Amino acid sequence: MSSAAVTVCAAALVCSLLSAFVPEGATKKTVSLVIGAFMVCCLISPISSAISSVDFNAEIPDDYSYAVSSSDEAYASAVLSEAEKNLEQSFADILLQNAIVISDCKIVLAKSQAESIIIGDISIYISSEYSNQTDKIGKLTYESFGVYPRITLI
Repeated sequence: MSSAAVTVCAAALVCSLLSAFVPEGATKKTVSLVIGAFMVCCLISPISSAISSVDFNAEIPDDYSYAVSSSDEAYASAVLSEAEKNLEQSFADILLQNAIVISDCKIVLAKSQAESIIIGDISIYISSEYSNQTDKIGKLTYESFGVYPRITLI
């Protein structure tokens, strides 16, 4: 936008200087016509480049379930997604406090029929150096969430 404004201002300055040095008469009218056409081109150029840079290809996102749901369903989906992220981070911190570093943790939450959130699944991915800690990880998971996790060595 700023480059378009600079272009128009520079063109106006050049055109006004050129117009000042042209003598009165038929030549001045011709030069004024050419300057006017030049200014119109300077004004249209940024607009046409802005329109050509707009991408009109609308792609359907991979997870579009939030887009076709009601506002209540979309809000509930967003709450579940954010709660999953927070629980995953909290659980990684709990394990880190117990000197266990995990590669990744995936917690799947679901909305029950009683309008509450339940933990559907916990998957923990650890490196082989922590393979002797699987019992401790399972115990910490059960104490924290009441669910036994699926532990995968990577």
